[in-house]
Amino acid sequence: MRPVDDGGSPVPELELAKDFPGIEDDGRGPYVDHTEVRKVVSRLREQLSALRGNAPANMSATWSGPGTIGEVSGLGNVGPAETGSWEVASSFGYNTEQAYKVFGGSYGQLIDYVEKWADAVERAIANYEKGHADSSA
Repeated sequence: MRPVDDGGSPVPELELAKDFPGIEDDGRGPYVDHTEVRKVVSRLREQLSALRGNAPANMSATWSGPGTIGEVSGLGNVGPAETGSWEVASSFGYNTEQAYKVFGGSYGQLIDYVEKWADAVERAIANYEKGHADSSA
């Protein structure tokens, strides 16, 4: 179902890479290898788990890691008090503080949405396989 044209920007088309794991085209259309797609979802969940990890105790500004929610929260929480009271530093601090407030919550939401997508893919595969098994019985 295509969205209604409301005069806004066109909806971008989604095109998977030709070598996307678990999707093959045999000339008759795409074939989805459920085992391979489950492996992709499993690897995605591992990466998401790393992003949910904990920040290091010292929260050094020079520390570099995978970008966990805790790290973004700890290292990104900079405001005028941390940057200084002179005009330019204070303005930078206010901007950084605002970005932190917006980005911090959005980052966690993005991870939540990707996890929900992974759940939906797994449910879709299970439903397809159940329907196929029920119709073949």
